[in-house]
Amino acid sequence: MDEQNEKTHQRLSIADLEALCFDSLTRLQAQAHQAKPLARRIARAEAEGDQNAGMRYLLRCLEDLTLGRVDGAALPVLQHQNGVHLRCDIAHGFLPAAIDHALPRFLDVVDAQGAGFLGLCNGHSTAFMAQLAEDMAKRGFVALAMSTDYPCISLTPMAAPSLGRNPMALAVPDQQGQSILIFEQGQTLLTYEDVEHMVKQGKILPPDAALDDQGRMTQNPRAALDGSLLPLRGDYGFGLAIMVELYVLAILGAGASAQIAERSDPSDGPMRIGHCLLALKPQSYGQGGALDQFIQRLVTEAPEQLHALRRRQRFETALAEGVLVPQALLERIIAA
Repeated sequence: MDEQNEKTHQRLSIADLEALCFDSLTRLQAQAHQAKPLARRIARAEAEGDQNAGMRYLLRCLEDLTLGRVDGAALPVLQHQNGVHLRCDIAHGFLPAAIDHALPRFLDVVDAQGAGFLGLCNGHSTAFMAQLAEDMAKRGFVALAMSTDYPCISLTPMAAPSLGRNPMALAVPDQQGQSILIFEQGQTLLTYEDVEHMVKQGKILPPDAALDDQGRMTQNPRAALDGSLLPLRGDYGFGLAIMVELYVLAILGAGASAQIAERSDPSDGPMRIGHCLLALKPQSYGQGGALDQFIQRLVTEAPEQLHALRRRQRFETALAEGVLVPQALLERIIAA
């Protein structure tokens, strides 16, 4: 990074990032059992270059704590287990605290049964789907994490948005005890956060990314905020968004995109997002060898296609050199 950018950014270690997150959250009355796991995952995301779950997301958490849209004292509850299906209520808190609460039981289920389905209801954000899948893969499981999201995709051009961008992440274990994030993606080219950021920067949208409220193509980010976002590659992205919606609703019976609170309207209350995690233990089905061979081919022949390797490289660089965070963003966090 050039000298001019160094002047507009501050370099922080991962430990410094985590401490800043924790201090900022607890200053706004988030309890330690909510703040600590959230701070840890935000710092990890920032180090890995995942801005949607990093310090920009911290700022949103602080704003939502102030507005009462998230409960910083929430106690997640394991509601029931039915065979390989486990359900946890996030209780309008942050997802990382619920993950810490539910994961030990869920790991036992998958290890014993060879498969498991974890549903988490009443969530605040879709951040950390990739981390959740990766954490399961590090324990030897094939994992698919999915989440509904506030509506941004319209079922027809003139209709109001009723389907979320519904991100998903797939991760697998490797032979060295590491996880390989095969991919993570939402089903639209941009997020509403991206569009809001482009409004502030005075930029135009790329073509074929959004519609205005009359169902017309637009590159005006303000018009897109009043309209809808287009799914990736048309029917391809639309189909994946529907798939995620169906899985979450089948496992949870809650969390439909159309029922998630409006982000721009604090009076609409907590977000009520639904998440689900599907995990398989390959050894339970005698398929470990074939899977290992295919994973090795992926790593050898298509490393540039694997999200995990890029994230891992960024994290290792951050461990050695720290992370450059925009000074303006840090100032907003401190002032929140």
